[in-house]
Amino acid sequence: MAGYGDDGVDLTELTLGPPGVNARKARRARKNGQHQQPSSSSAMMQAFVKVSMDGTPYLRKVDVAAYDDYGELVEALNELFCCCSIGLMDGYGDWEHAVVYEDGDGDWMLVGDVPWEMFVSSCKRMRVMRSCEARGLSSNA
Repeated sequence: MAGYGDDGVDLTELTLGPPGVNARKARRARKNGQHQQPSSSSAMMQAFVKVSMDGTPYLRKVDVAAYDDYGELVEALNELFCCCSIGLMDGYGDWEHAVVYEDGDGDWMLVGDVPWEMFVSSCKRMRVMRSCEARGLSSNA
């Protein structure tokens, strides 16, 4: 019978801790700029964020970097939450729900208020809320 360490695994490589410790360490390393960049230039950037919708008991995760613009993102959200109409608060439609997001500073902003690239890099989570509640966040309200 083999003893500890005889199977080729160095026991110093194994670390145990409460759930989420590794995720917090990785998040802290990313915040400090210590995360590893993908070595391949063809590696796709991923930016998964949680999306909640008022009145639904579940969350969805969306890769915002997989879309090219706000229109594609809103179409995908309409497919995910196929119960109502979701749109941008841009003054061109009468939508039942609007999409807001939390940026890196913790502020809630309307989706579509900043350039797409800035949105993808700063979006931490999104919320689909009733349009009448989102009007106060509008830059042109």
